[in-house]
Amino acid sequence: MSTLVLLHSALGRTPGMDAIAERFTAAGHTVHTPDCYDGRTFTTAEAGVGHSQEVGFTTLVDRATKACADLGDQIVFGGFSLGAALAQQMGKNDPRARGVLLFHGGGFPKPTRWQRDVPVQIHFSVDDEWRTPGTIETLMESVARAEAQAANFLYPGSTHLFSDPTLLDYREEAADLLYSRALAFLDRAQDSGRP
Repeated sequence: MSTLVLLHSALGRTPGMDAIAERFTAAGHTVHTPDCYDGRTFTTAEAGVGHSQEVGFTTLVDRATKACADLGDQIVFGGFSLGAALAQQMGKNDPRARGVLLFHGGGFPKPTRWQRDVPVQIHFSVDDEWRTPGTIETLMESVARAEAQAANFLYPGSTHLFSDPTLLDYREEAADLLYSRALAFLDRAQDSGRP
């Protein structure tokens, strides 16, 4: 089965991350949920984003990198919102990356390099206010230039973290579909060495 690293949103490593990780663990995958906030959690996006800005994105990437140092040579990186941006950086730069799952976040403002053959799967609500127009398309173009596959899935509604069962944003039907697609992505990684 796959080794999956799930990186938390700006809210921090909340109980929601444990519930999400359990969905993947129950399917047989080895899941790691590093805490890039050193134990801090938040109940609002504004407070969490403020904290992430104080810490700095580079420091968060460094913390994620350190947490993954001993996890072997084949990793699928996944992340939620802010964590999607971290997972994207790991997929772009870590030679162990075998795939990237972006939940409610990710995208590039301009074309950039991407690792060859590292596929990406992206999930957003269609009317999510955190989804910046054009950035997902730019990410998909960058991935395609690296001869990797990219899939972009949009779900009805406007809630942001709709896959977290502990939040008011949670939408069960959309979340179930999201996780079925993510699990299929991981199954392809297991069968072929690449998703």
